[in-house]
Amino acid sequence: MIDLQPPARQDMPADRHAARRAALLTEMTARRRVPARRLAFGGLATAALAGGVAAALIAVPDTGPDTGGDTGRNIGPAEVVPMSATQVLDRAAETAARAAEPRPGQYIYTEAESRAAYLPRGVIRAKSWYSVNGKRIGLKIEGGERFWVCEAVKRPDPSKAPADCKNPPYYRRDLPVNAKAMRDWLYKNGLGNVYPPDVRAYRYADEILGVSKLTPAAQAAMFKAIGTIPGVKVVRSTSQHIAVGQTWRGLRHELLFAPKTYRFIGTRQVADHDTSFQPKGGRELTGPERKKLYGVDQKDGTVVGSYTVVDQRVVDAIPPAYLQGAS
Repeated sequence: MIDLQPPARQDMPADRHAARRAALLTEMTARRRVPARRLAFGGLATAALAGGVAAALIAVPDTGPDTGGDTGRNIGPAEVVPMSATQVLDRAAETAARAAEPRPGQYIYTEAESRAAYLPRGVIRAKSWYSVNGKRIGLKIEGGERFWVCEAVKRPDPSKAPADCKNPPYYRRDLPVNAKAMRDWLYKNGLGNVYPPDVRAYRYADEILGVSKLTPAAQAAMFKAIGTIPGVKVVRSTSQHIAVGQTWRGLRHELLFAPKTYRFIGTRQVADHDTSFQPKGGRELTGPERKKLYGVDQKDGTVVGSYTVVDQRVVDAIPPAYLQGAS
């Protein structure tokens, strides 16, 4: 029997804060589910972490990163696309199910790009190495700075990496692997008293996909489950990506997939004042609350924020060059 109780709280990888902030600021009264990862700032090389890069690929966009242009650019209204969200998400599920699982002692290496108007120059590029089982130190490189990811040490010696790190597992194995069970889990565990249930479930799936790596079976189940949520549709298909999204209160949250392989490659938030989707439930916002929402004062098609995976793969260790100062 699949346990549908809420999983242990998972921390958000540090290089995802910027991208998620753009989305979370749209729901001023929604409760944040993923606490900020506590970072320990460290020094340089440590021989114990040296090692080569394994070749097992998880997800790489086929045609390079594309988020519809710089944040603030208008990409126009949603398109009429001759395919259903269920078709796209079922193919994405098939792709996800074929992925190989990493070993507990390995790392997930991610090179990603976050875009939002409030970010320095509108963009942040980051590289990160997160321990699959959480038992090894992590590393993030962002804007030329290095951050040791280690929750067990509050004030590490800046001259060396902390030796004892016990971070939450980055690779989640606690979610349902059946589509129906996953759908029930999303509806049960999504939070935020502003959301109607259908929006709450979709936004929770969007958040989980953006901040965690799932087992192939769980990710496949999630894509299939998303395809059954009302209001979810294909909103754009280009040579760079296929966008599946749900619009509510002036903002469309999109999941982006590579068009040939249907690999998941990122998320995007776009201003969209289409009101055809009217889910039941939730709480209406008025006055100052509504004015704070991203998308409300933006022209339809304006990109508010995005997060794109440029490269993601399984590696055996953090390469020595990055521990010793190369960026």
